[in-house]
Amino acid sequence: MVRVTITSFGYVHGTPEEPADVTLDIRRHVLETHQIPDAEPRTGLDPDIASAVLAASGVARLVDNTALLAAGLLEDVADARARLVKIAVGDARGVHWSVGIAEEIARVLRQNGVEAEVGHREIKAPHTS
Repeated sequence: MVRVTITSFGYVHGTPEEPADVTLDIRRHVLETHQIPDAEPRTGLDPDIASAVLAASGVARLVDNTALLAAGLLEDVADARARLVKIAVGDARGVHWSVGIAEEIARVLRQNGVEAEVGHREIKAPHTS
């Protein structure tokens, strides 16, 4: 059973349809996409874009703190059948920053033995590596 679901999205397309336990609005905390060389038309799934996203100031701490929060929420749920944490990561368009950060949160969780699934609403490409 998947224990954490992470959805990336873009605020210009609206908020997530399902409520999340944790929603990260990263619009004020990241560089403009045009500041990443050759970002268009690639996404945060592209290794070069993901590297640029993850190298940005504060992103590693954001990822680690969010993964720690998700793991803590899982432990604090009294009913084992309800152990599911939903995380939403939003930026302006939902194709670069939120995608790269969502993927990295999932990677950190998996590295720590937590099952995680990632979906990217704006690029319509679920990714479960």
